[in-house]
Amino acid sequence: MPQENVCLATTQQSYREVPPEAMPFSDKFSLQAARDYARQQIEEHAALLAKAGAAGADIAVAGEDIAHLSYALIYLDDTSIFRTLVAETAAHAHEVIAAVARDKGLHIVACFYELEGDTIFNSAVLYGRRGEVVGRYHKVHLPVYETWQVTAGDSFPAFETDIGVVGMLICYDDMWSESAAACALNGARIICHPSAASPAEHRVRTRAGDEQVFYLTSTHFGSRIVAPNGKVLADAGDARDAIVTADVNVTTASLAPENFWEYLYSGIRDHRERHLKLRRPDSYGPLLAARPPALEAYPAGGVAATPEAIQEVYQKQKEDFLRGLRGEKQYYTWKWSADE
Repeated sequence: MPQENVCLATTQQSYREVPPEAMPFSDKFSLQAARDYARQQIEEHAALLAKAGAAGADIAVAGEDIAHLSYALIYLDDTSIFRTLVAETAAHAHEVIAAVARDKGLHIVACFYELEGDTIFNSAVLYGRRGEVVGRYHKVHLPVYETWQVTAGDSFPAFETDIGVVGMLICYDDMWSESAAACALNGARIICHPSAASPAEHRVRTRAGDEQVFYLTSTHFGSRIVAPNGKVLADAGDARDAIVTADVNVTTASLAPENFWEYLYSGIRDHRERHLKLRRPDSYGPLLAARPPALEAYPAGGVAATPEAIQEVYQKQKEDFLRGLRGEKQYYTWKWSADE
């Protein structure tokens, strides 16, 4: 049986500007500077995780891409740079994060790029209290630019631990509610979500509430721990390089009060159990359809997938990054709406 009282923790490393020496687009770039910068970022994340362990956390989550290799990922003039850095930094990340898990006696979810054979994945790795690898998840939903050098995963596994079953998502995955649903249906009671982007509060609350799970997101600002009822238990806000924790009972968190009407009608007090038992999977066909009716409203294609189309996009991206390196205003933004 998993332990009842659990201390959940998430970390928040504030955004870092990548020095020109570590950015392949810069004429100041050197591979050694990129190596040094990546090792430094890994060790800074490890320090936050160690702080969580010292605070009594049973599990702690770090953000996406703890080695900060994103600029090498999107540099296509020499793809060997990213591959070399992945091979070297993944080994260092495994060593450092496993040591923190072992020394502090906690579970850790850390996210970094790693090679499996010749294939690069964006991985979330779950470490046990002795520093062992309990399981790993490969990011399923890749932004288009990430597909240039990274291979997508194809499942949402969940892993048994002494604090309950843990599942993982990475960044873009949370845009699709099916991701959290698949994790929960595979048994996850805790979902850990390392992210480079900072998901809106309403989204993480919805993911937790819909799937009756504890949802821990770790990002640059707004790292949060949310309960199965959608309540925010901890929020790092705009704090720089911080941890937040929440003491919870994983076993009883989804229980309804004894006078809850649905408990009377169904005889099932646990919201999660009732939701699972009253599912109607035969009615959910469009969720698995390759071309659901809604997609018929849009033309085929539209994603830059051919080598020629990717190069066209890449050149526009490169020009924009070079504008930034020259201190000029960049054209492209991550704002989701013109109204923001």
